[in-house]
Amino acid sequence: MSKLISIIKSDITFSPYKFYSDFLDAVSKYYSNESTIPCFKIVENGDEEIYNSNYRIDPITIPLLLSLFEQLQKFHKSPIELLLYNNRATIKLLDFLYGSDFFYLCGDNMNPTYPKGRKIMSFNDGFIGNLEGKNQRSEHKVRAYSLDDDNLTVLLAGFESEEQKRDFLISHYTYKVREHFEELLFENQFTLSYHNSYIDILSELITNGVLHSKSQTFALMFVDRFKTKFSISDNGIGFEASMEIKDPTFYYTYNDLRSILINRKRLANISDKILDNLYSIFETLYYSSIKERKGLFDLMINVVLNSKGYFRLHTENCQVIISNRMMDELNDLEINRKEIYELHNRYLLKLIDDSYYKNNLINLSIHMKTSFVKFFDKAIDKYNNDIKFSSLRFYKVKFRGVHIEVEIPNL
Repeated sequence: MSKLISIIKSDITFSPYKFYSDFLDAVSKYYSNESTIPCFKIVENGDEEIYNSNYRIDPITIPLLLSLFEQLQKFHKSPIELLLYNNRATIKLLDFLYGSDFFYLCGDNMNPTYPKGRKIMSFNDGFIGNLEGKNQRSEHKVRAYSLDDDNLTVLLAGFESEEQKRDFLISHYTYKVREHFEELLFENQFTLSYHNSYIDILSELITNGVLHSKSQTFALMFVDRFKTKFSISDNGIGFEASMEIKDPTFYYTYNDLRSILINRKRLANISDKILDNLYSIFETLYYSSIKERKGLFDLMINVVLNSKGYFRLHTENCQVIISNRMMDELNDLEINRKEIYELHNRYLLKLIDDSYYKNNLINLSIHMKTSFVKFFDKAIDKYNNDIKFSSLRFYKVKFRGVHIEVEIPNL
């Protein structure tokens, strides 16, 4: 049998932080030392110490797990083995994962009543029988989005331009996002006030995930007494490759911001290769802040400024955590964004001519770039002065793709 890697440890909530800092490290060490395909244990103690073990998972970690396991399945060209245990210590965990559709998505389900199985993992489904059967909200299920679903690949073939394909997908996913998440957005006063913006932004992000990342995109939203949480994850081509294929415009060219940042302040003991991930994050946020559609940048602003929450953005070895500790910089960015977005809209409505639009957009883009440089410098200063409370996180293990986590407090 393949060597075993435990996923959830007893008495330690399996959170995004644990996923990035501990679990990925364990997976990496396995591949450094072993040549066989790994097998994963859902919990560390299995059928041992069942009266002394307690297993918990943060729901928004589920898309990260699915994204990682899909990467491994693609690498090995076969489903990854998952060992399940049904006992007193694991039954609540299994019940929750089953209710969230985790097993349907990662397995080989072909029953159209349930989500289509992605054949990412193989497991004995006999272990998920005889569960507690607790009612779980349909809104709390993990979702998978792919061009292989809903006959999308065939439908997209009927469009000639990328813009037409994008418009079609955004319309398609706007309906899906409303169906899957709108009710949860209504339950938090912070997200209720901006629910249409969240729907537009999430539809854009899912479209980006399936159209450009060339992978499946997994997402889950969860509301409890304290927070509204959201996670979206894909294992696609990532920011750097995605930005490389962007068509240049009169107000943006590839690496516009990065070319400035690489000559700014440096981080101690961080390799240039890992720093490239950081530059890619800032470059992507900058690009998002000057385009005509709402997207990643607008999600960050909505979450932190309008919803008083936390926004985490991870790619490869780097993560940026944005909170109201950076209020001054974010306020400046938001003001610039409102002007840019309004200018785009006025042009689309033919309220201004080409010359006015181009001249003003170029100037506003330059202003936004300057604001991002200040934002970057402030983040670097905080990291160099106090890593513990910095908004920047660097990890030894690369996790391919783009991974977003959001936490918004409930009133």
